[in-house]
Amino acid sequence: MRAPIFDYRITDYDRALLPSEFLAAADRAEGGPDDWIASSGRSIGYPGWGLLYHLLLCRLDPAAPNLVVETGTNVGSSTIVLAKALADSGRPGVVRTVEIDPDIAAQARANVKEAGVAARVEFYVGDSLGRLPEMLAGDDPIPVAFLDGNHFHDHVVAEFELVLPRLSHDSIVVFDNTYLIAEGDEDPRVHGALRTIVARHGGHLVNLPFCSWYTPGIALWQRQPFDDMVPPAPDSFVPDKSG
Repeated sequence: MRAPIFDYRITDYDRALLPSEFLAAADRAEGGPDDWIASSGRSIGYPGWGLLYHLLLCRLDPAAPNLVVETGTNVGSSTIVLAKALADSGRPGVVRTVEIDPDIAAQARANVKEAGVAARVEFYVGDSLGRLPEMLAGDDPIPVAFLDGNHFHDHVVAEFELVLPRLSHDSIVVFDNTYLIAEGDEDPRVHGALRTIVARHGGHLVNLPFCSWYTPGIALWQRQPFDDMVPPAPDSFVPDKSG
């Protein structure tokens, strides 16, 4: 693996910029990764929290309930940001989030409750590949999915392919840790998974390299920005027989 990069998480910033008072109190300006983990878990941190918050605010459907999907709850910091965006928007919707470690999930529940957004969050415990079918149940639109659990290539691709059938043309999937950390024959992780996803399913990527921390980088995937650019399905083609 390549050497860790920690410099892209900004810690010396105005805490009033955070969407959550809970996170503003928890996040620390001093120290390094051990301090960050102790205060807010292995979250993307600032400015990533602001990115998630405003991205969701700008993508929520005003005419329908919104289902936001997150894998990798950890201690709930990013979950709080997503739920706060839903609450602040005043629009109907819920965040469904899954964490594999039951002890960490319990801590996340406590943090989400203390942050005042528990009414907007549904928790699932277990491996995301086993729980996502249940999390995706229903017909509510999915404006944003944040896939930040297991970062190995095959797992990232499998999570994406479970979510994909529920996405509209302009839904956004957010990936963390996009930096090319692998070397040689090592598992290519998220960076390699993004290559596989685009090769199999197309779509468009925006990479934000100077965000998050070890490993840095956040990427946004979208199938198509406008519905009139989506090609018709093959079985909808009707040949012209006029000639």
